[in-house]
Amino acid sequence: MNSSLFLTRKLLAACAVTMAASAAHADITVFTDRAAFLNAVSGSATDTFDDLAMVETGSPLSRLAGAYTYQVSAGPGDSGFYPSGSGGDIWLSGTMSSDVITFNAFSSGVFGFGGNFFGTDSFGAFMPDRTIVLSAVSGADSETFTLSNASQDAFVAFLSDRPLTSVSFQNMEDDGTVYWAAANNVVMAVPEPATWSMLLGGLGVAALARRRSLTSKQAKTVA
Repeated sequence: MNSSLFLTRKLLAACAVTMAASAAHADITVFTDRAAFLNAVSGSATDTFDDLAMVETGSPLSRLAGAYTYQVSAGPGDSGFYPSGSGGDIWLSGTMSSDVITFNAFSSGVFGFGGNFFGTDSFGAFMPDRTIVLSAVSGADSETFTLSNASQDAFVAFLSDRPLTSVSFQNMEDDGTVYWAAANNVVMAVPEPATWSMLLGGLGVAALARRRSLTSKQAKTVA
């Protein structure tokens, strides 16, 4: 085999592997402002949990937010949830303070997920200035965010360029204080159309550049 052609094929193969690896990597962006998050997405829908009774509830729960379905579970034990709240405003927390609460099994290709996250005491009442750790997973990639001094309106959201696999949160008892991590008004969404256009445009440019490079190198090899 011609050595020039052999090296060209090896280079093209290496480029193809690099592009495939790049395309498989998920970029997950963290938002701490609800308005900014909603401006970056479309088709958003919110689950308020206000339909839940303030009694111990099993895990997992199958939930609905607009057109999106999902599951939420508490673990590692099977103790489930104890919804609490104030008046008609219900929020979701586990029965054990050590529970990790995980949202997954999203339908309709959920790319964005957020909500209000904060701490509560053993009676389910809001507990100020607690720390909540959140993690989002998209395929093999993940992003973790630590929310400190959380207020009842503290908002955290993740927006990925690939469908989200799961989002989880838990407390961080770093000062010996026992408290429960809670979620309220969780919102799910897909990317805003302009975001889709940018992504698809970028992929199209990459594919075109690769095709032109391949054609040019083949022409030089033949010549």
